[in-house]
Amino acid sequence: MLMGEGFDSRSARLMNAGGQKPAIVMIAPRDMTTECLVEVLVKNFPDNDVCRHDDVSDITEDEAENMRLVLIYRPVPDRIRNVLERLRDSGTDHSTGIVVESIDEAEDIFNRMSGANLVDGVVPLDLRLDVFLAAVRLLAKGGEHFPSALLQRLRRGNGDSPVSRQRRSARSGQDGSPPSDPAAVALTTREIQILDLLCSGTQNKIIADRLRLSENTVKAHVRNIYKKMHVRNRTEAALRFFRNDFAASLRAKRKN
Repeated sequence: MLMGEGFDSRSARLMNAGGQKPAIVMIAPRDMTTECLVEVLVKNFPDNDVCRHDDVSDITEDEAENMRLVLIYRPVPDRIRNVLERLRDSGTDHSTGIVVESIDEAEDIFNRMSGANLVDGVVPLDLRLDVFLAAVRLLAKGGEHFPSALLQRLRRGNGDSPVSRQRRSARSGQDGSPPSDPAAVALTTREIQILDLLCSGTQNKIIADRLRLSENTVKAHVRNIYKKMHVRNRTEAALRFFRNDFAASLRAKRKN
């Protein structure tokens, strides 16, 4: 999909001397695929400096100062959390996205991360080129991008995962019922409705139509939900929502 003719290997690291433009940094091994990815980004983001590094530690001070987006290409699941924590601790103001081959790969990565509050988006390579670029552009502007298919898989798989079973055994009360989650109790009935749709991968505009609300009202509810749940985006909300204790608290609130 992203392979193009006549790519220039020098595009693997294209930074202006002054480092004045916002920077898009890709953390990836140097091979044909990543060279092509960088070439695509260079051609489609002329107002940004684009560079590639093998590791986070290779990012220069000039790049870090102007860095707006870090794309991590196909990270090793066992190492991704360490890489993301190093980026977080760098103190730079940037978004972080993970580039994967498919949703299957993304699901494995998020299961290993255990819901860490460290990622702003996931960009699969099996998208059309225009969709891929739109997702990168959204992340570069400070937005978020999580495919609905990923959220739906996390929803289906989390309840039966060994981690969830261990958490339930360790934290349940004597009667076997999950403990109440303060964040779940704090949500209003409307917020619960929106959260349920949000975690199913439903976009804000569709939520607004379905609940007969304005899109701005839905966005305000979403911000409140994130604040109450102490998360930054819908994937983190989904990961917490589908934990047995949180979901059980919401079911109890609905009955009340």
